[in-house]
Amino acid sequence: MILCLCPNPSVDKFVWLDDFIHGKVNKIKKELAFPGGKGVHVALGLAELGEPCVLLGFWGGDTGKYIKEFCESKGVYCYGPAIDSPNRTCFTFRSKTDLNDTELVECGPFITDDQVYLFWLEFIRLLDKATAVCLSGSWPITPDEIGYPEFIVAAKKKGIKTFVDCSEKYLSAAVKVNPYCIHINNDEGAKVFHENSPLKIASKALEKCELVAVTSGADGLHLANKNHYYIHATCRLSNVISAVGSGDALMAGLIAADRRSYDLFETAKLAVACGAANCIREELGFFYQEDVETLFSEIELATIESRFINQEP
Repeated sequence: MILCLCPNPSVDKFVWLDDFIHGKVNKIKKELAFPGGKGVHVALGLAELGEPCVLLGFWGGDTGKYIKEFCESKGVYCYGPAIDSPNRTCFTFRSKTDLNDTELVECGPFITDDQVYLFWLEFIRLLDKATAVCLSGSWPITPDEIGYPEFIVAAKKKGIKTFVDCSEKYLSAAVKVNPYCIHINNDEGAKVFHENSPLKIASKALEKCELVAVTSGADGLHLANKNHYYIHATCRLSNVISAVGSGDALMAGLIAADRRSYDLFETAKLAVACGAANCIREELGFFYQEDVETLFSEIELATIESRFINQEP
């Protein structure tokens, strides 16, 4: 099975506003709630693709109960310590103004050292049954700085592939221990690898991993492997409802493709089809197998010779 880590799960809410007036009372017209957190989205995406997976997180309060119950209703069983404080809530605003798609992200609960240790012990136990490990997103507040390097090293010692998708400080630490796969968006790639071109980011990342996926919004995916073979994959969508969670959907596609021993072309198509499928539904961070199957045949692929990368601006 695939072990997905989500240390900082959340309830993600779409909230509709006509406008936002500073210093005034702003009333929400409508809201929808969904389980969230990057690892939660990846696990639910894998389950939708028919891949066996489990989820490891910290679970607290009514929010934690809701997230776990939803995931387990989809066949994703949840493990990890119970905590006193509720899990966070994050908001994505829907509006006809420039507020549209603005996100407001809570930092998450406080986690004690003892709870971190329990999380680690559960990870080690689950690792014995894992065929791949996905490490996604942020950590909640802890007494000491924590990240993913120790988890990656422990998985590598057992010959288990690790897939990483996290922000600048967590990714900077993770790449030092050479995970198998990195997914990064272009903005984060510029911060970590000090390059602006997705091709150059991919080239730098391949010094630290064997497979790298660099996403650039509507410009699609640049996927490259340890042989420095580069593919650019795109999908044209006529109606995008929300792109929130598309990177997590794409990661689910990457992991599923690796499990199925797809070649780099098929991997790019499945990953982009999953990311695109997330964009055409109202649910935050979710996609449906039927949409993936439809979009798979519509993915446009182009190969890029590595000798041209250094000529990129």
